[in-house]
Amino acid sequence: MDTDTFKEKFSFQLSGINLFVTIGITIIVLILLTTVLIAFTPLREWIPGYTNDAAVEQTYENSRKLDSLQVQLENQEWVVATMQAVLRGETVGEMSVQDSSTTLQQLTSVYRRSKEDSLLRLDVEREDNRYQVKTVTTPASPSTDQSPVITHLFFTPVKGSIITPYDHTHQGVDIAADAGRAVCAAYSGTVVFSGFTTEAGQVITIQHPGNVITVYQNCSSVLKHRGDVVRAGEPIAYVGNAGRHSQGPYLHFEVWVGGAAVNPEGYISF
Repeated sequence: MDTDTFKEKFSFQLSGINLFVTIGITIIVLILLTTVLIAFTPLREWIPGYTNDAAVEQTYENSRKLDSLQVQLENQEWVVATMQAVLRGETVGEMSVQDSSTTLQQLTSVYRRSKEDSLLRLDVEREDNRYQVKTVTTPASPSTDQSPVITHLFFTPVKGSIITPYDHTHQGVDIAADAGRAVCAAYSGTVVFSGFTTEAGQVITIQHPGNVITVYQNCSSVLKHRGDVVRAGEPIAYVGNAGRHSQGPYLHFEVWVGGAAVNPEGYISF
């Protein structure tokens, strides 16, 4: 009603149903607006119980990195303990064979060759000239005077020419070979280390029966992992090209007996 003329402008009738409908629509609109604000605007961060998405994602990423660092630290500690045992002249093959279904003793018994099998292998080797084998007797361990004498049938890890021979400062030999050529295990055993190092590239280390260790460095990639049981002559890696020699790609190969490095040329014909 107009206050000056007292003329009626509009009118409405308030009833129970009208009041119910008005309040219901108002509540629904408020609920929709609140839902939109919570779902699509940063205002939800001010509501108790809601967190920042970026903070949640960063927390998850930090947790994942922490788990990875913990696993890497455990692996590094295991490697250090293993190499210390190797340098002390201890046998560490059993440490990694426990997780494998095949033990070194089983492997040795399974692959014990007969005279006919050995002759056949020599014939095949002469035909394709891929491997050169040499039967040698390992000397007594430098660290102990009563180490058992063990006879191994070693395989040449890779065909090529020696570009750097063994000496006291260079505890192995460097064998020039084509990049990507397969590197084979010199003897049956268990992989005790397989990974990348800044100084030697991809490295794989194998523990053999009789306290013998072979090390293969400067590989482009490795095919075996820690704990794997390998056979003599089985491919385990590929030759890399780290560039320490101007001659091109090569394999650095070491043989350790009783915790001391020995000249591989006394055990294998290259």
